[in-house]
Amino acid sequence: MGVQFNSLDRLLAPHLGIIWEEFKEQYPETEQHPPLDPVFETFAEKGSRMPVPSAHFELLATIPTPRVFFINSARTELIQVQRDRFHHNWRKVGEGDAYPRFERMLESFEIEYRKLQEVFKRERIGSIEPNQSEVTYINQILLPEGQSPFEAFERLFGSFTKALILDDVGPPEDTRFLLRYIMRDEDGAPIGRLIITAEPAWKLDGSNIVQFALAARGKPHSADLAGVKSFLQSGRRHIVRAFTELTSDEMHKIWERKQ
Repeated sequence: MGVQFNSLDRLLAPHLGIIWEEFKEQYPETEQHPPLDPVFETFAEKGSRMPVPSAHFELLATIPTPRVFFINSARTELIQVQRDRFHHNWRKVGEGDAYPRFERMLESFEIEYRKLQEVFKRERIGSIEPNQSEVTYINQILLPEGQSPFEAFERLFGSFTKALILDDVGPPEDTRFLLRYIMRDEDGAPIGRLIITAEPAWKLDGSNIVQFALAARGKPHSADLAGVKSFLQSGRRHIVRAFTELTSDEMHKIWERKQ
C-alpha cells in the first residue's frame, strides 16, 4: 500500500540517511533504486476522447534523488521512500511466511506515515500532500506439473475461458488479460481505477506460475492521512470482491475460502 504526494524538491540524497535513522531499528537493511515516475488516474469528460498514451522524455539538470528501500531482517517487509512517494510492502520470502492481514499492514502504514511526516517537518523538507493512493495484491499461483498456461487460466477463472477455444485451432497456447474498472464515490463521480492483470510468469527457481495482480489506485478522499486510509480501505474492498467474483468455485474449494 502506498501514497503519492506533491514532490518535495528540498528532499536530497543526504536526507534519506536521516530518514533511515528513524526506521533503522525495525528496518536495518537498505537498497537503492531509480525513482518511480508519477502516475495519476485521470478521466475524460463525457463526449471527449481519452488521451493517446505517449512516450515521456525529460532533460535533467541534476541526477534524480533515488528511491530507497528500508527492509526488515526477515526481508518480508519494506518501506519505500522517494521525493513524492511512500509505500509499505509485504512479500513472501519463505514457505512459512504468513501474510499478516490488511488491518495490521494498514496500522503499520499509518505509524510510519506519521513518523515520516514528522521527519519532513523537523528537517524543514516540507509536508506530505497526497494526490494518489494505491493498494495492490500480487498473487503467484503455481501451475501443476505438465499443465499449460491456458489450462491454468481455465481452472483459475472458470467458465468464461471456454469462449476462447476456437473450433479450428483449439485453445490458445497461453493467455493473459488486462481489465480496468472505474471506481466511483457516493455521488457517482470517478475517483480511481481497479486494474486487474493475469499472465503466465516464472519464478526464480524456474517453476511456472500465473501472476494475478489486482490494484486500486486513485485520488484520496481528502488530502491527508484520513483520506489516504479511507481510499486504501475502499480499494481493498473492491479488490477482495473482484478476486472472489473472477476466480472459479473450484479454486475457492481448494483455497478453503471462507464466506
